[in-house]
Amino acid sequence: MKNQSTRREFLKYSLSFAVGGATVAILNPYIGIGDRILDFLNPGLEKPFKKSFLSMGSFVDISIYDQQMKHLPYIMAKAEEEILAVDRLMSSFTEQSDLAKVNRAAGYDRVAVDPRLCEVMASAKEIARRTDGVFDPTVLPLLKLYGLRDNAPRIPEHRRIEQALALVDYRKIDVDPVKHQIGLEKQGASADLGGIAVGYAVDRAVAVLKAHGIQRAVINAGGEIYALGTPKDQEGWQIGIQHPCIPNRLAGKVVIADKAISTSGNYESKARDDNRHLGHLFDPKTGAMPDPMLSATVIADTTMEADAISTATFLMGAKNAVRFVEDQQNVDGAFLLAASARGGIETIRSGGFPKIIG
Repeated sequence: MKNQSTRREFLKYSLSFAVGGATVAILNPYIGIGDRILDFLNPGLEKPFKKSFLSMGSFVDISIYDQQMKHLPYIMAKAEEEILAVDRLMSSFTEQSDLAKVNRAAGYDRVAVDPRLCEVMASAKEIARRTDGVFDPTVLPLLKLYGLRDNAPRIPEHRRIEQALALVDYRKIDVDPVKHQIGLEKQGASADLGGIAVGYAVDRAVAVLKAHGIQRAVINAGGEIYALGTPKDQEGWQIGIQHPCIPNRLAGKVVIADKAISTSGNYESKARDDNRHLGHLFDPKTGAMPDPMLSATVIADTTMEADAISTATFLMGAKNAVRFVEDQQNVDGAFLLAASARGGIETIRSGGFPKIIG
């Protein structure tokens, strides 16, 4: 992807793995730009040992700042391997993934899968419970119905939306963590883990870095970011929050250390049948594409949780999102709303979300 990629070009990549996930880039994910933006936001950084590659429908940047460490190429390869493995296991775009096998067996039987898929599916089900189904990994029938899987966005008939909604129910996911088996109870149901698997992949890569003694690094997978440690002689990493209305502009920046950060928003494309606008995030209860806020940014201990909760809080609307975040442990949120002034934005912070620097 070229440095001057458009919003639509970015979405072509970010949505190819996870239409239901958090897709607004916090740290610009365009290839060859990630470390330069880090340099811009964090003056004085040493040049990192860096690897950029395409996985899970987006560019992944791994930047390691422990230059004195030995065996950096080996450590980097192991971190990359973890992310690629999650992609192979959890993509709903390929018939060979373990998740695809679970979807094919829906309504018939549980399927033996990799333990990592059990871990993510169990976490997805738990976050669905905590959000009262606002986050629901069984939303794939809706994504397909709206044409977001065949690059043909469309507005379906209400009757067909109701039929798809009947298949969406996280409570019908059966996970056996002992036997490493997963089943979907409803025939025709199907799961998509795009709103959580990318964050999980980042966490797996972070675990590899930590296990090999890395203390300072930033991993950015299409806007799902974990900032490990702190830059030399600084209190944390300055991470830019993308402006929800103006491409290639920041709404502000925050300082984090040993934390994950993720932003969700609803970029639009036009439905081919009647030229109406479509987003990519759905309310799993109604099948509607709400637009309650411009974007939701979440900071959490793990990228997996930040990934899923940013999606859920965006769909909740600002008031409910603020209350939800206040009830969570080690979760902070910032929600951007349209201000009265043209192109202006209003920010509501919840929990202990750090001050946003202009």
